[in-house]
Amino acid sequence: MLNKKGITSVELLVCFIIVSAIIVSMYNLILNYRNREQIEEINNEVISFSNNLQEVIQNDLVMGHLVNVSNVSEDGYSATFTFDNPDNYTTTITIKPNEGIISYGKSGDIIDYEIPGIADLMLSPDSSIEYIPADNGYLKITIILTHPNFEDNTYSFMINCPVNYVY
Repeated sequence: MLNKKGITSVELLVCFIIVSAIIVSMYNLILNYRNREQIEEINNEVISFSNNLQEVIQNDLVMGHLVNVSNVSEDGYSATFTFDNPDNYTTTITIKPNEGIISYGKSGDIIDYEIPGIADLMLSPDSSIEYIPADNGYLKITIILTHPNFEDNTYSFMINCPVNYVY
């Protein structure tokens, strides 16, 4: 008569293989969630950066009442804005793709807005400042960020404003 209270080595091996398969599949699931979380963190940080920069520039353009755009560089990376409200002041914007910096501010008080320090995130050389002169001109600032995790590898935002708009 054999003692039938134990398990055989084959049964033990089968259990070990099943448990290993479950652990490996759960590990892959956790890695997928971690990758998604990292992508969302990158997206959130870039969106926060773009919102802050847009708020600063757009508030200035609208509240200051933009009346003139001058010194637009040939490469479309810099321009000077003149406002008539409240202090008749000027601001300068410069896009520096090689450095990953967008500089903006009143003359003598220019602030460098560095893109978030995320690996592989770059300020695209396709970013530009365009001015369409007319009686009521039009300003278009396009900022393009590139990263492999973005859809189409780019995230872009535009700041648009009429120039010398009379309301």
